[in-house]
Amino acid sequence: MFHLNLDEINERCRRDPAEFVAECEQSYTNVIESVAERICEGRFDRPILLLNGPSSSGKTTTASRIQEAARRRGIRTHSISMDDYYLSRNSYVVPKDEDGNNDLESPLCMDLPMLSDHLAALCEGKTIVVPKYDFMTHRRTGESQEVRLGKGEIAVIEGIHALNDVITGKIQERATGIYMAVGTQVMLSNDWRLAPHELRFIRRAIRDKNFRDAPTTETIHMWRSVRRGERLYIRPYIPSATYILNTYLPYEDCVLMNRLREDAAPYVQEMTDAGLASVVHALDRFEPLEDLSLIPSQSIMHEFIG
Repeated sequence: MFHLNLDEINERCRRDPAEFVAECEQSYTNVIESVAERICEGRFDRPILLLNGPSSSGKTTTASRIQEAARRRGIRTHSISMDDYYLSRNSYVVPKDEDGNNDLESPLCMDLPMLSDHLAALCEGKTIVVPKYDFMTHRRTGESQEVRLGKGEIAVIEGIHALNDVITGKIQERATGIYMAVGTQVMLSNDWRLAPHELRFIRRAIRDKNFRDAPTTETIHMWRSVRRGERLYIRPYIPSATYILNTYLPYEDCVLMNRLREDAAPYVQEMTDAGLASVVHALDRFEPLEDLSLIPSQSIMHEFIG
């Protein structure tokens, strides 16, 4: 676990935001390049790359950047999103949690056996047909994508259940697992700190509003269920990962908090009840970084801010 001090973050943002952003981005780029190099070297034995992590850990961007790194090395990759293996909401009975609420984090909401069969087929050189899921309608669209893995090519699969043994059981010797999460705490004062899951909430609240037509109040309402799903469906499989990546960028909340502050202000009590009191405490504590042109186009930040 990494620890950062809020005062140091704010001081760096005030003093030289361009240098601060560039340093953070380069550090994460170095991590991606190092992991990508090793994945590419082992691709003939392990052509399947599984990227797993909790909500808003940056799986999509990291998957894309690993593919880009592979392509620069002359290696063809194929991207498969686990999100496309969600079942249409009207085609099954949504599982419930112990309080009777919809458990949308459950792997039972996904067709994991189909994905497992698809990955095994890819390892055998067969063609698979990947469905397409629409989060706005909560249904499969009827569109699809054919994928076939050639010799020396890599299939990149990202999603919150990517390391679930329902998937890995048939391809254990042919896959490399990467677990991604925020692995940083931000110390606000002697009595307050932003834990990794709270930093991810900030990311998710911005992303859900921008890309999933979900207001902040809905993200707050879902947060306990999201955290429950992480404990039940993600944490048990972390030990099977080959690599663990910390995706937090030390400058990011100088950007994100500036956007969350106004939206979250009316919901202080709801956030506190959801276990997000430290986020409330920090809403007006970060130095604003408003020049978004400093953020490179390949940054993980664009997964949340667009």
